[in-house]
Amino acid sequence: MTAFAASCDSSTGEAVLARGGLSVIRGLSVIRGLKGEAVSMSEDAPVSGISRRTLIRRAAGGTALAAAGPLLAACGSGDENDSGPSSSSRKAPASAALNGALVVSFFNSLNNDYYSSWNLGAKRAVEAFGGKYRFFTNEGDPGRELSQFTQQVQAGARIVFMTTPDSSNIPQIAQLAEREGVFWTNTWEMPPWASPFTYGPHYVRYYLPDGVKAAYDVAKALFMEMGGEGNLVHLTGYPGSLPDSQRTEGLNRALKENPDIKLLAREIGEWDRDAARKVMAGLVTRYGEQINGVFGQNDDVGIGAMNALQEAGITGVPITGIDGNEETMRLIKAGRYFAAFTNFPSWQAGHSAVAAIDASRGWKPTAPERQMSTGGELITKDNVDQYLDKFFSGPDPYDWPLMSRVVHPEDWDPQNEMAPLEMTKLWEGEPKPQDWSLPAPLAEAKASGEFDEVAALYQTNYKRRALT
Repeated sequence: MTAFAASCDSSTGEAVLARGGLSVIRGLSVIRGLKGEAVSMSEDAPVSGISRRTLIRRAAGGTALAAAGPLLAACGSGDENDSGPSSSSRKAPASAALNGALVVSFFNSLNNDYYSSWNLGAKRAVEAFGGKYRFFTNEGDPGRELSQFTQQVQAGARIVFMTTPDSSNIPQIAQLAEREGVFWTNTWEMPPWASPFTYGPHYVRYYLPDGVKAAYDVAKALFMEMGGEGNLVHLTGYPGSLPDSQRTEGLNRALKENPDIKLLAREIGEWDRDAARKVMAGLVTRYGEQINGVFGQNDDVGIGAMNALQEAGITGVPITGIDGNEETMRLIKAGRYFAAFTNFPSWQAGHSAVAAIDASRGWKPTAPERQMSTGGELITKDNVDQYLDKFFSGPDPYDWPLMSRVVHPEDWDPQNEMAPLEMTKLWEGEPKPQDWSLPAPLAEAKASGEFDEVAALYQTNYKRRALT
């Protein structure tokens, strides 16, 4: 068996696997600082940047080197390379503190405002409980994320929260987590007709922002801005992803209620501003000033459409997106972008961290609590200043220990909308496996009325609001 040695490249923060003095693999766990794109909001110029979909297309692919995990575990850890301390002054009491226990987050990339906000909330939440925070980015490669997860579990990580580029690696992650006793939570992606009950009790919770409601709210606001009539262009994300199908469903519902809004074109935007710009440029050539509004499936797609319209000299067309990135917020403030829906990415990361931490301390969620939808807020010029101040300029807007069912068993507050997910509604657009049936705990919870009780409980306990 060939002997390998692992080290960290101090200049790049990358893990290096060497054999006989020759570096043979680099970049297994890449550390990136917060990267911002310089944007002048005083100029009507196209906005540049790298989007999630671009990164997915450019990803070179990961190499599964699980056996080298213990050697590589120290490389790629965001805690050693994040120079800024947590701004959270709210700490959990000593009885609930993690006392330096490792808590790991896995997500797509820091070359995206959404995940930069995710990482900030993750760090603040973990440190509020006295934990040691470490993060890994997969750059759109599910195989790489699986390798990173394996390495960290081998190195002793037992509390994990994550997002995945798609659902392909979830069964393997769940199997390993169950075998090794890793408490983990997951946001966004899930194999169709699967749930945490498919994989075992250590899969603490699946979070899914309510994309149908978000898109519906955005569309209604956009249609009002269009004066209740006109021609709409819809630029989607990437076909097959759950967020994409949910957002399309929400838009379609709004279209049915507004017959004077005509769907002029629906094209694939791939979650990517460059791809969306090219598609929009073609639509501008075809339809020109017939276009009265643009619904972007995410912020980057909307920005791509905005750039194409500006390049063609077309102004005054309202554009919307979904994510609530800082860059988009500043475009809304400047009047170049009409509105965006934010899913509160820092909250998403932090709350999922708290749930995994609570489970590691003995909390057991009820059946309806293991799959939950989450809320957000529509941001327009009317409330964009408050959003920027709360999330990008001021102190931490969340009290992380107050979210904890262990620290605050009686007066806990989720600090965002949360409700149990209905599986049959969630997957109604996907072919149902012949042998599928609703997991027994969920069926019992539905029959007993526990679903409604949990929904009411979370609504009652939601008191502390980030935006007023």
